[in-house]
Amino acid sequence: MADLSIYLFWSGLIAAGLSIAAYWAFAFAPSLGVRGMRAATSAGTVTVTTTASLPSAGLGRLASTFGGLTALILAGAVAARWGAVHHAPYANLYEFTVAFGMAIAVSYTVFEAITGQRRIGVVAWPIVLGMLLIATQFPSEIIPLIPALQNGPLLAIHVAAMMLSYAVLTVAFSCAVIYLAQGGEGKRRFAALPRADTAGDLAHRAVMVGFPMLGLGIALGAWWANSAWGRYWGWDPKETSALVTWLSIAAYFHARAGTGSVAGAPGIRRIIPARIRRGWRPDPMWWLVAMWGLVMFTYFAVNLWVSGLHSYAGV
Repeated sequence: MADLSIYLFWSGLIAAGLSIAAYWAFAFAPSLGVRGMRAATSAGTVTVTTTASLPSAGLGRLASTFGGLTALILAGAVAARWGAVHHAPYANLYEFTVAFGMAIAVSYTVFEAITGQRRIGVVAWPIVLGMLLIATQFPSEIIPLIPALQNGPLLAIHVAAMMLSYAVLTVAFSCAVIYLAQGGEGKRRFAALPRADTAGDLAHRAVMVGFPMLGLGIALGAWWANSAWGRYWGWDPKETSALVTWLSIAAYFHARAGTGSVAGAPGIRRIIPARIRRGWRPDPMWWLVAMWGLVMFTYFAVNLWVSGLHSYAGV
């Protein structure tokens, strides 16, 4: 089963690369194609070259097919690894990174099926491929679970909740990147990508799913911490960074609320002058960019460089 998992992993990596090619071709090929239009005038026949703007339905179906196939192959890789190690495959950074890449692929595939928006894949699929490439840098050998992780049900449920929340929030981040690339609300710099308003709405919908999932994952982690270490919360680096990530999403909600948010609270009004409270502030979507940066810090930096009880990198 371990060999099958490795085979499926590399197959998924190749399929992810093909998915990127298909999604980028679907999004950008129409803007590269040109067509000629002829018109009769008093000066003779004039040919005008215009850019084709309609995406190819065939390319769209191909992209979705490659994406769904990639998600299925990676799910098989995770399932095979689970069978090989006889527990949820989250014991080290290799296993978790493969599972994380799979979760992003599955989350995006479900998101696309619900919303019908394929062009978000031009950002989401490179992230999936990036995760799989990063996984190749970690040892793939099977190692025994350390004592703190030897709780089968909680290992599967807590880590799965965190991983899925991070995956859904990665989809939100992908939408936020497109929103900001388009120039913000009401703008559209690139015809090949969704309008900023559409991307922003999709990002918000994804955050509305990921936010409570992350909160649930943190709560389950506290429950597990009490079982493993005798306390619910100890300000361990990963606990703290996960909480800060969750609070950054709360800051996004407040920023999106505008003047009715924290800036308008009675206590804040007494402390901060009106010209500052009503002055320029960054687009709320930047909070989702900051949130994803915190997700990456929680995931990589805490495991690799910050010593703590949650350092299970296996390197």
